[in-house]
Amino acid sequence: MPTLIDAAEYTINEIYEIAATDPVEGAATGASFAGIGVSNEPHQQLANRTAFLYGRQNTNIANIATLLAFMAGFTGNLAQNGYIKVPIGGQKFLAQWGVYSIPGTVLHGDTSFSVTWPIAFPTGIFVALSTNLYNATAGENTVISVDSGTLSKTGGTFMYDMNNGLAAAIGGTTHETTDGFYWLAIGY
Repeated sequence: MPTLIDAAEYTINEIYEIAATDPVEGAATGASFAGIGVSNEPHQQLANRTAFLYGRQNTNIANIATLLAFMAGFTGNLAQNGYIKVPIGGQKFLAQWGVYSIPGTVLHGDTSFSVTWPIAFPTGIFVALSTNLYNATAGENTVISVDSGTLSKTGGTFMYDMNNGLAAAIGGTTHETTDGFYWLAIGY
């Protein structure tokens, strides 16, 4: 029993409608519509369209699976001390942030604080930044800096650096007061 062989092609608005005056004509050498005959032409067109749509469906399913796998690579924790991972090529860009909270802490000189990242950087760290949570000053400014020699995949040290190592004696005080610092670390 002969069958129609479909070809994946889509012709919009062109499925042949057999007219009342069309003779019944099957496939044969010399038959109309390139030998398939007028009676088989609409079936051939629908078979071709079905093959085209089936191919598109399979491509879409594969693309959706790829996109879902890519989206699954985005992970994170939007907590106060959190992170976000973004897939880039074969690596994952990783940004982490947090707060080192020490409300009303009096500092009498340069003071270091160790921070452990929420998660370890798998490969390495590019940069870490920080900013002071201002509380009060006795006339000197404190700067929170990253001790770049201490940065690792799991944490780093941040240093409160006071002018000349100690707060100047202003108004009878020799200290500065802080509430802590915010930090940001970026790596992969």
